[in-house]
Amino acid sequence: MFDDSSMSDTILSDNYFFYEPDLQLKVIKRDPELPYRLHSHEFNELVFVIGGRGINYTKHDEQELREGSVFFIPPGVEHGYREVQDLVLYNILIGKNLLSKNFLDLSKLPGFVSLFLVTDHIPYLLLNPSQCTELIPTLAMMEKESDDQSYGTGSKTLAYAYMLDLVVSLSRIYDETPHENNQRIRRLWKVIAYMDENKHKALTSEELTEVANMSTSTLNRYFKTCTGLSPIEFHIHKRIAHACTLIQKHDLSMTEIAEATGFIDPNYFSRQFRRIMAMSPKEYQKIFTSRFS
Repeated sequence: MFDDSSMSDTILSDNYFFYEPDLQLKVIKRDPELPYRLHSHEFNELVFVIGGRGINYTKHDEQELREGSVFFIPPGVEHGYREVQDLVLYNILIGKNLLSKNFLDLSKLPGFVSLFLVTDHIPYLLLNPSQCTELIPTLAMMEKESDDQSYGTGSKTLAYAYMLDLVVSLSRIYDETPHENNQRIRRLWKVIAYMDENKHKALTSEELTEVANMSTSTLNRYFKTCTGLSPIEFHIHKRIAHACTLIQKHDLSMTEIAEATGFIDPNYFSRQFRRIMAMSPKEYQKIFTSRFS
């Protein structure tokens, strides 16, 4: 545990992150996120974990983080990170006045109220792999548009639109996710950790049931209840998510990425990628290469 006595009054300022006074929105991908002592912000922070693990903690509480963990930190609420292991996340920094509860019918969403209008604690949501893969392109496009400094391109409007898309999607997921599912999925973390260690290859049902110490029917039922996917399909989603990370690094061919994620046939890899991401690997790659063109 950190000694936070000298750091608990650390406040991260708006001026350090926001360069545009009329769009206080910044998306930062931290790969990896490092241990960080207690601190607070002048702005809102939405955190979306896409890999690894760690603990987000406050003076009074702590929460284990894994792929799919999402949480929202209001201005003035202190938190920090510890026991991080290859933790990769997106920080979406949102100015205090940018996320308005009076925006059309936003405040009518119970999930929005529960996730984004709290002021005294940090609410958490745990997404399944399908939900993660659906939302990651939104994060990537919001990062691209919010970083665009070109005049007259509409980037500010698009970045704001992507932020609202993400906020509404998370609010709806929060409303639709029974609380007990978040508890059940914690019982599957040993299996999920094993999948994390083997994103470079396909796994069999026999391997997974042995790791879980459950019968095949029980394991399938738990995964279906918590994620909507079978264990094998869940792992395919993880391998595709890993492929997305590799594509972002710009230094591997699609054949090499297919091999690195355990797809022997590049065509089968492309079909699986398109089925899950609703775009081809090449189309996904263009999202990131266009940022540097």
